[in-house]
Amino acid sequence: METARKAKAHFIWTSVALVIVIAASCLTYVFMSKTNNLPYQVPTCQKANIVSAPSLFDPTATSMGNIRGRQSSRGDWLLKAQGFNEKDSRLIWEDEWAENRNKSETILDHTNMWMVIREKGVYLLYIQANFKLKYSEERKLLVDFDYSNGTRTQDDAQIFAAAHDTQVVNSSEVQDAKLNTFLKMDLNSGSRLSVRAFPSDAVTTAARPFSTFITVIKWADDW
Repeated sequence: METARKAKAHFIWTSVALVIVIAASCLTYVFMSKTNNLPYQVPTCQKANIVSAPSLFDPTATSMGNIRGRQSSRGDWLLKAQGFNEKDSRLIWEDEWAENRNKSETILDHTNMWMVIREKGVYLLYIQANFKLKYSEERKLLVDFDYSNGTRTQDDAQIFAAAHDTQVVNSSEVQDAKLNTFLKMDLNSGSRLSVRAFPSDAVTTAARPFSTFITVIKWADDW
C-alpha cells in the first residue's frame, strides 16, 4: 500500500510539473514566432487550463499579424525587454499590446521598469531572461515586490523570487543561456513588481534567436 501511495503521489506531481512546462513552452513558442512572416497554426497546447492560455490569443488566428491585431484583454500583458537601468540593473520593458489598449490599462509605470497592478486578483507571471555569455559566470533573475503602493523608495522593495544558474563556457564563441521563473501571486491594487537580471549587460533584447520577456495573466479575482 505504501509503495502504491508513493507511486500515485509521484505521478500526480510529475503530471502537474509537465503541464506547467508545456504551458510555459507554448507561450515562449508563440512569442518567439512573432517575427516570422510565415502563417502557422496556433499550438493546441494553448488550451492548458492552468494558465487560461486561450485568453492570450485568438484561437482562430492563423498568423502573427492576426494575433497582434486582436483586442487584448484588460487582464493580460506581454512585455518585452528593451534594455536595463545602469543604476540598479532593473530591466526596462515595452508593452507589446500597447497599441490595442487604452493608456489607463497599461501595467507599466512611467519608468517602464515597474509593473503596477490596477485590479486586485490572482495573477500568473512567466518571466524569461536570455543571455549572451562570453565566459563562465553566474546568472541571476530577481523579482522585486513592493506592496506599499509606491509610498516607499525602490530600495525598500523585497525580493519575492529568484532564479540562478552558472553555465560553463568552454569555447571562445558567445553562447546563449536563459533563466526563467513561473509565479502565481495574490496581488492588491497598487502592488508593484520589477525584474533585475545579472549580468545585465549580457541580457538579450533582440527578437531572435531568443528574447527576454514577461507574460502576465489575471487568473482570478480571488485566491
